[in-house]
Amino acid sequence: MSLRHPIAVFVCMAMAVALLWSKALLSFTMVILAVVASVDIQIQPLRIRWLLTPKRIRESIRSRPYLWVFSLFFLLYLVSIIYAGDISEWWSLTHPKVAFLLIPLAFAMLDPFSKKDYMAVVLSMILMAVWSSVWVQVGYYEDFYLFNRSLGFGGSLPAPTNHIRYSVIIAVSMVICLSFAIEDKRYHFKWERWIYGALAAYLFYFLHVMSVRTGLALGYAGIAFLVLSYMRHLTRWKQLVMIGLMILTPIVAYKSMPGFEQKINYTLYDLGKFNEGQGESYSDSERWQSWRAGIDVGNQHPFLGTGTGKFRQELKSYYATKLNKESYERPHNQYINVFTCFGLFGLAVFLFTLVYPMTTAVFWREPLLPTLFVMQLFSMMVEHPLDTEVGTSLFLLMTLMGLSYYSSKAFEGISSKYIS
Repeated sequence: MSLRHPIAVFVCMAMAVALLWSKALLSFTMVILAVVASVDIQIQPLRIRWLLTPKRIRESIRSRPYLWVFSLFFLLYLVSIIYAGDISEWWSLTHPKVAFLLIPLAFAMLDPFSKKDYMAVVLSMILMAVWSSVWVQVGYYEDFYLFNRSLGFGGSLPAPTNHIRYSVIIAVSMVICLSFAIEDKRYHFKWERWIYGALAAYLFYFLHVMSVRTGLALGYAGIAFLVLSYMRHLTRWKQLVMIGLMILTPIVAYKSMPGFEQKINYTLYDLGKFNEGQGESYSDSERWQSWRAGIDVGNQHPFLGTGTGKFRQELKSYYATKLNKESYERPHNQYINVFTCFGLFGLAVFLFTLVYPMTTAVFWREPLLPTLFVMQLFSMMVEHPLDTEVGTSLFLLMTLMGLSYYSSKAFEGISSKYIS
């Protein structure tokens, strides 16, 4: 009997919990997962075998390239040492990307996850999301007036991690619960469908309480993508009800939730100031300004970018000389970040990394995986989540675990009945 797979599932559950609890645990579980995947521990009789041999790696790459492809993003940083110049700066940007080597390696070497394995991990994250949301709301309603005022000036509610990353986790958890309810996925009990439906509705409500625009946009995008995937299996009146709910919900939320109303009004005000050329001190304007800075710096090094050694230095110089600012912002866009740092070559490698899994049949076997993947691709348009530990771990865990699950024997020979 091998302990390898049960331990790996437990480590993934710990990683899912750590997304909302501890960055230190997140780093630790990442390394432990890679170690567990590389070693087979058997009992009766006790035997330990090293599995990470060149032959096994070659076989794994041939059979599951859609898992290994994500390691290209790490290799992009690793190879950039050739023209980095400043080695300490190169290492500062490169070592967080080790996750793009360790986590794909782990899932590629492990056996495919079963339905119960997959559900155990995502439900660990969902339970933490629900539990943390209770305490966020306790703080919010204790000082209701103050926090609503803060939201009206672009502020955010206290959260267990960065408020943007937190809102994305809430949106992802909500969409997973909705998919489980629609598909009637069960870990054990027949009545689970109703629990998942109730949790999806609650987390959707909580997204509006938080009023973080990234989370809200991803939540609505995820629901839309999921609904479109199931649309042709619904009767006409159910289709109309779903479309009507998606249109009416933000209107009702705007009229009934003061915090959500304040955040929408602030966004419109911010946009107006930006159009007037007076948006330097407003959050959205600073985001758009960072895009322009990244593109301008990248255009000075179009083919290979600034390199990791000079990336932050050149952005800092641009802000100082062009914008007369002492502090600088990384571009709030993952694609622009990659272009600025690695040029068109690096951007092509990065886009290949993202697109290649979508060309496989495994990716489209059920709507949930493409929905979660597209949600996170959208988030990369307004943030740079892969440059944060939580964003990287969420992206890799949800994507690679999903690909592992849908490549299992339970799905062999099954093409998608939802997306054609």
